[in-house]
Amino acid sequence: MNWRHRTERKFESFSDLVFENSKKTIAAILLLVFALGSQLPTLTMDTSTEGFLHKTDPMRIAYDEFRDQFGRDEKLLIAIKTKDVFDLNFLNKLENLHKKLENELPYITDVNSLINARNTYGNKDSLIVEDLFEELPKNQADINPQKQRALNNPLFENLLYSKDQTFTTIVIDTQTYSSFDAQGNLIVENEEDEFADETDTTTQVKQEYLSDAENTVIVKKTQDIIKDFEADDFQIYLTGSAVIAGTLKQSMMADTKSFVQKMVIAIIIVLALLFKRVSGVFLPLIAVTFTISVTLSLMAITGTPFTIVTQIMPSFLLAVITGGAIHLLAIFYKDLAKSQDVKTSLNYAMGHSGLAIVMTSLTTAAGLWSFSFSELSPVSDLGVFASSGVLIGLLFTLVLLPALISAMNLKAKSSAEDAKEHTIMDTMLLGISRISTGYPKAIVAISSVMIIVAIFFASQLRFEHYPLQWFPEDHASRVATEVVDSNLKGSVTLEVIVDTHKENGLYDPAMLNKIESATKYLNSIQTDTYFVGKTLSLVDVLKETNRALNENQTEFYSIPQDKDLIAQELFLFENSGSDDLEDFVDSSFSKARITVKVPYIDALEYNQFIAQVQTELDREFDGVATVSLTGITTLLSVIMDRSISSSAVSYVIAFGLISIMMIVLVGNIKIGLISMIPNMLPILFLSTIMVIFDMPLDMFTMLIGAIALGLAVDDTVHFMHNFRRYELEYNDVDKAVRLTLMGTGRAIVVTSIVLSVGFLVLLFASMSSMFNFGVLTASAIFIALLADFFLVPAIMKLMIHNKGDL
Repeated sequence: MNWRHRTERKFESFSDLVFENSKKTIAAILLLVFALGSQLPTLTMDTSTEGFLHKTDPMRIAYDEFRDQFGRDEKLLIAIKTKDVFDLNFLNKLENLHKKLENELPYITDVNSLINARNTYGNKDSLIVEDLFEELPKNQADINPQKQRALNNPLFENLLYSKDQTFTTIVIDTQTYSSFDAQGNLIVENEEDEFADETDTTTQVKQEYLSDAENTVIVKKTQDIIKDFEADDFQIYLTGSAVIAGTLKQSMMADTKSFVQKMVIAIIIVLALLFKRVSGVFLPLIAVTFTISVTLSLMAITGTPFTIVTQIMPSFLLAVITGGAIHLLAIFYKDLAKSQDVKTSLNYAMGHSGLAIVMTSLTTAAGLWSFSFSELSPVSDLGVFASSGVLIGLLFTLVLLPALISAMNLKAKSSAEDAKEHTIMDTMLLGISRISTGYPKAIVAISSVMIIVAIFFASQLRFEHYPLQWFPEDHASRVATEVVDSNLKGSVTLEVIVDTHKENGLYDPAMLNKIESATKYLNSIQTDTYFVGKTLSLVDVLKETNRALNENQTEFYSIPQDKDLIAQELFLFENSGSDDLEDFVDSSFSKARITVKVPYIDALEYNQFIAQVQTELDREFDGVATVSLTGITTLLSVIMDRSISSSAVSYVIAFGLISIMMIVLVGNIKIGLISMIPNMLPILFLSTIMVIFDMPLDMFTMLIGAIALGLAVDDTVHFMHNFRRYELEYNDVDKAVRLTLMGTGRAIVVTSIVLSVGFLVLLFASMSSMFNFGVLTASAIFIALLADFFLVPAIMKLMIHNKGDL
């Protein structure tokens, strides 16, 4: 163990170096922090679904190609409930809302409702495509012709009105691309290029997609507009994937601001009670503030957005860095009471705790770094920047804090005063040491039984990713989505792309017949969990056109079986003034889009649905076209699948890296590995808690395992580091345990309290996902504390007494 002693001496020498150059050190760090912090305002936020996938991911690339061709599939859906959607007074109010949305919403391309629903009919030899209500009539009786046309159109039910005609919808299509370039400058359209050849890509620059910030502006403005129209006979429900994404961001920003504030207050109180010194509160907060500022600045500099996953990082760093500072300050203040000399006590504290603080930072960073291998971009970002933040915090803890202590005129408390402050804690720790070394076999036996029970419960864990249920039951977005899914048969869409790989391949009646067959199959899907509420495709436009050109006769609502006639009818529709065809085919008529309206449910429930659809459509189009599924619903399903596999990899990596570090610290392979057993207890017991309280493994709770392992092992590192020192010195396990608990045990208790309080502030989060994350992580820290105070000493007692391994 000579390397440990040599390392501790180096920390003492480093302490003296910092003491002699404290002002220069502080100045250099301040310069670095302010230089990096200047980039903090450029940090962006992204709650988009596609943002979970790396930009090079094939699914992300396919989705981007879909958006480039057909536009953004994420829409805002406004459902309105009344007694009769065809009532004239209601229609007048609906028209006013429709026009206000059209005129005042930014970054949108279209607003669709009953007012401007496509009304296709024939008039002599002409094809006419116009709005259902070109102008609202003056009398109720005059509405009947338009009402009858709407009721005769099979597309409108569950799309523009509910079956009982008490609900109608307004669908808002947003821009595909951002109005700003990558530098944030407003893009000005060049009118001279309006009719430029679309196939000339030599001068085209890849545009940014509609940003998260722009989507949020649309959602917020829509929320403001609909407030003025809300009434008992005009009940409004706002939903859609774009709305849920925007609402998640609003909740995330509010939660992050709230729980960071509460966490700071809680930690200030704990530090004040512990140290009863201004410096004991001030110094850790300085280290934490600088750590978070620099870490978020690095995200801004690298263009990494703040997401619903990385939002846990500020509170996490706040707790972890404070814990490291407490270990250093607790030893420093205790020795200062004896030595009455700042330099001497700082030297002692750095030598005593410096190596342990480095090791705990490395183990925590390793637990977090394991996420960097994730296939999901935000989880990978969390792994990279949270682990970097821990190491940055290590720098501030072991360099900035000693420098500030050196530059401050700290006064020492008397030894008697210091002893008095810790009498209660000392009594408690002495009692724990007697129990843990006095009944080692009983403790190990009880722990073994508890582990077996926990493993049984862990096998019953269920996976789920249902962001809608993160909101409270009475949350507006959740209520709106559930109402729309129930009454209008779906609030989100799944997109199917049929690629014939041939120009004008969609003029072939056989191909169109297959598309119609596919839509009939899709519309037939009805299960207890999911269903298809509506499909929209090129076939619908063509059948409407064919009926209109055949004297509006119902029997002609079908696909013409002549290729030339199909081409002619589609040409007439294109020249009718409607641009609806662009929503369903590409310019060369080789690709067709089928939009499938589905409910918003658990993403994992769609795995079976998507696999079933893919298999059936591959069979339907075998040999004549390729079929691919995309859209937000598909992405969510893929993301959750990858989250599960990535989390498993992260756990293995984290456990492996931390085990290696423990072996290096302890200096014994067997003891190092066995000391990892107590660190698995928190994960196993969390599984039990989740099963008992029916908490699913979702995007957040799956992160807890590796994070809890990284945090739990910190206490073990501090315990084993000091235990080894005392056991080698006195060759007495009982005494080594007692001295360890009386020394570093105090800091372990306080840091565990700080970490627990830090995560328990998430109880105030508005989203249940964050609530669960906070409760479970705090529970893991508490369980880890009990394991380190009871199980670790018991194991050491048995191994040393029976085996002589140490």
